[in-house]
Amino acid sequence: MSASPQTVIDEAEQQRLLGLYLPAMRARFKAEINRLTRLDMAEMLRDHPDAAALAFPLTYLYGWHWLREHVSEPYREGVLAAFRAPERRFLMRLLVEAGSARAFIEGYIEHWRQAPPGGPVQQAQLLELLARQGGDPQRLAEHMLTAWRGLGLFTQTLKVAYSGLAKQEKQRYGDMLGEADQERLKLVDALPEPAKPGTPRFAKLGIIPAMGCPQTCRHCMFIWRPLKPTDPDPQKVYRTVESLTDSVLFTGGDLTRHLDAFYDGIRAMRQVRTFAILLNGDFADTPERTEEVIGRMAAAVRGRPKHWSKAHVLLQISFDEFHQEVIVDRHGRLKERIPVRKIANIVECAPRHAPEVQLALLHKQTALNFSTDVLHKGVFARLVNELGARGHQVQVLATRPAARLKTHPLTGEKGRVLKDMNFVLARHPDVPILLTSSTIDGYGRAELMEPGETVKERELLQQVLEQGPPPGEAFDIDLMFWFNGWATLFNAVHICLGDLYRDGVQRILARQRKDPLTQALHRFDRRLPTLYAEIRPDLQALIDKATGPHHLFHMLTEDPEVRLHMTRRLIEAA
Repeated sequence: MSASPQTVIDEAEQQRLLGLYLPAMRARFKAEINRLTRLDMAEMLRDHPDAAALAFPLTYLYGWHWLREHVSEPYREGVLAAFRAPERRFLMRLLVEAGSARAFIEGYIEHWRQAPPGGPVQQAQLLELLARQGGDPQRLAEHMLTAWRGLGLFTQTLKVAYSGLAKQEKQRYGDMLGEADQERLKLVDALPEPAKPGTPRFAKLGIIPAMGCPQTCRHCMFIWRPLKPTDPDPQKVYRTVESLTDSVLFTGGDLTRHLDAFYDGIRAMRQVRTFAILLNGDFADTPERTEEVIGRMAAAVRGRPKHWSKAHVLLQISFDEFHQEVIVDRHGRLKERIPVRKIANIVECAPRHAPEVQLALLHKQTALNFSTDVLHKGVFARLVNELGARGHQVQVLATRPAARLKTHPLTGEKGRVLKDMNFVLARHPDVPILLTSSTIDGYGRAELMEPGETVKERELLQQVLEQGPPPGEAFDIDLMFWFNGWATLFNAVHICLGDLYRDGVQRILARQRKDPLTQALHRFDRRLPTLYAEIRPDLQALIDKATGPHHLFHMLTEDPEVRLHMTRRLIEAA
């Protein structure tokens, strides 16, 4: 009996995805092995008397655990197929076949015991270790496993680790405007007002109808999301925002399920000129569905009264190696987390609705950004290929590097990343599409990402801690207004300046002006780490963990008791 056409299509799609999945996982595996063999494993073992001899086998024991955490069993051999050099063949076999960490170590010991003498340095190191254990392979295996356990690696699954982080986030949101925050805000309220402050104008403000996203991207800063507001007053939020800015960002994870709030906001805020919205692109199932969503955005702009401010939509779509990652679903089948074809639907559709809609693709920086590889490999190349299959030609108009040097996450070399790019479809040469990239701060799920996967801002962090931030670099303290009433900071949604419905906008604005902690964050005040260390013992651990200054100052202020202490001390020092 012949296969049905749909089965043939499905299997062809699985083969296409396999061609993306295996190279991506090989690259991740290789990056981890290289990182550990280059320096990191020796550094972790630095206090062990047998560090030099243990670094190599424990690196590959790490690889054994890594494969079982990240790669489903049917795909492990395929991932390792590219690493079949004769001197490593036995390791690849052990990585696939060993049923436990002990079996891996015992197999490693036995291989070098049986190998002809005069082998590589790893053999000599193993035989020396064996001699120190009286020639007993079982004693050596236990010795090696004891050293491994002392590293504290892979002690829980990612699922369990994510659950622990989610509990921390849930508590963080649960403490919002709790007793410590209320005491802190009373201190702020009691501070004198600057003379004739006036009503401020903001470059932008944020609106969060709700926090949520059905995806579980590995780099996402959020795991647990606050519950939906029970009694929102969107019109009050709209009136507040339009009185303070002409540019607004609707965000909250992915707002696909809250698009009506966005359309309503366009129709309600007469003074606003730019209506930005952040979506993950998952809505674009078909060209027809894509046209419906983007068409409604354009129609909402065109439907505004003529005497209102002329407006447009900035449609921001998350698009990178993580949103478009190929993963294994619960049935063992490969799938794209958010398929590139959906992003292609958006890229096809958006130019037809210019100038009411402008499209920007938001990309997270990886090693590819250090050259034009970011244009010719990875997710952007997949998009170009998909558009090409539909008869489109992509033309890159301009590229722009980041202003400062960054460290390549795989080689350790300094270089400039490609940060921004403008491109067009040949059919729409006058409608540029922006691709802009940024780094990933290491909180939420991103805390558990591998070191080589993304670009960090460690150089900037060091500069901030030693000299202060460079010109133009600041912690964003513009306000986010939530439908549940909260008013939080853009770069720190855990810092709340009040409840719009209960406190009113004028009190919130006064708090933003007067709050010494908010203002200290804005300028990356170097006193904050010192104030943190006055009541918490782990400052150096946070600095070591931080992926950049924004991440560090975020972590320093996550605890409401710490926020209260910092505010008191800053007031005392004024």
